[in-house]
Amino acid sequence: MSSYVVWANKGGIGKSTMTFQLACAAAHENPEKTIWVIDLSPQCDVSRMILGGGHNGGEDEILNLMQNDPRLTVQSYLLDCLNNIPAGIGWPDPENYIVDPNEIRDGEASELPENIRLMCGDFDLERTIQLIEQLPQPPRRSGRAPTGPEYSAYLLTRSFIKHATDQLVGNDDNIVIIDTDPYFNVITTHMGLVAAENWICAYSPNSQASQFAVLRSIEFMFESGSGLRRFIEDEGARYARPWFDNRGRPLHAPELSVANPFLLVANMVSPYRLSGGQSYNDPQRLHRQTIAAMTANTSIEAGEHNADDFQHHEHMWDMRRLGLICDYNGVELIALELGENYPEPGSNKQYHLNRTGGTPNQLDGYQRRLREIARLL
Repeated sequence: MSSYVVWANKGGIGKSTMTFQLACAAAHENPEKTIWVIDLSPQCDVSRMILGGGHNGGEDEILNLMQNDPRLTVQSYLLDCLNNIPAGIGWPDPENYIVDPNEIRDGEASELPENIRLMCGDFDLERTIQLIEQLPQPPRRSGRAPTGPEYSAYLLTRSFIKHATDQLVGNDDNIVIIDTDPYFNVITTHMGLVAAENWICAYSPNSQASQFAVLRSIEFMFESGSGLRRFIEDEGARYARPWFDNRGRPLHAPELSVANPFLLVANMVSPYRLSGGQSYNDPQRLHRQTIAAMTANTSIEAGEHNADDFQHHEHMWDMRRLGLICDYNGVELIALELGENYPEPGSNKQYHLNRTGGTPNQLDGYQRRLREIARLL
C-alpha cells in the first residue's frame, strides 16, 4: 500500500507546503497512478494551494465546495460515516467527495498534474470533530439471543479515513497523502495516523523546538503506557471482532495500526558548496551536524518505545521567497519557469525569475532535491 500521513507535533515548519509539493512531484514521478490528497487540517492550507493559492482564490474555492450540494469536503465524508455506519446504512464511497483540482482552479492559475485528486479540507471541520467525539459507546450484547450493536466507538470513528485510504489506493497501488493538524489530541490527527501505512515527519534545523517535537511525536505514537499504538491495541482487545451495527447486523470496519516511521525531512535547510561539490547539493556545516544528531536521537527515541527507525532521512532546501511564490499562486515548484513573472503576496509587484545570476542554479537545486524525495514514495 502506498499511503502516507504527514504529521509533526509542531506547526510552522512547512508541513502543508511540503504535502502540496510532494503530491505534485509524486504525480510527475508516477504518471500511471492517481495521487489522492486528503486534507484533515481545519486550516485547509494544502487545499488552498491545490485549489489555486491565495492569489487565485483558493479560499473562495474551498468555501464554494463547502456550500455545494452535496458538500464536497472531508467534513461531509466524515459526517456521513458518523451517521450511516453505526446505523447500518453502510460505508460512504470516498470518491463521491473527491474533486479534480484542474476543473476548479481559476483559469489564470497554471494547471497541476492531471493525476492529482483532492478530498478538500473544511473550515468547519472542528464542529464535526465535536459530533464524532460524542458518538456513545454502546453497551455489550448479551443474553441467550444477543441483539443490538457492539463495537468500539473509539476504534470505529478512527477508522473512517482508513476506509477511504484503502478504497482510494485500490488494486492499482495509487498513492494517498494525508495532511493533518499538528495537535496530537485531536481525533482527526488520530484518523490520519492510523489510516496511512507510512509516516512522514519534518523539522527545521534552525528550530530546536521543532527538533524536540519530532521526538515528542514518536513518544505520542509509540510510548508503551499511553501512546496511540497502546490505545489502539487495548481497544482492539477490549472490543474483539465481530462487531455489529445498531440493527444487530455485522459491521465490517478496517483493522487499525499506527503508521510506520518512513521519512524524516529536515526542512528549510541552507545549502553550502563543498570544495569541488555541486551547489545546492550539500547542507551547510551546522545543518549537517543537526541532521546527523537528529538521525541518532530519533533512533534512540524509537528504540526506547520499541518502534522502527525512520527508513529515510532527507533534507529540503529553504525555498524562502520562491516558497512564498508557490504557496501564494498555488503553483508547483517543478513548474516554475525562468524568465516568468509571478505575483507576490502583499504586493502589487511581480517577482521575476531571472534567467541569469544564481537563480537558475538555485531553482535547479530546489527542483532536483524535491524529485529525489518524491521518488521515495
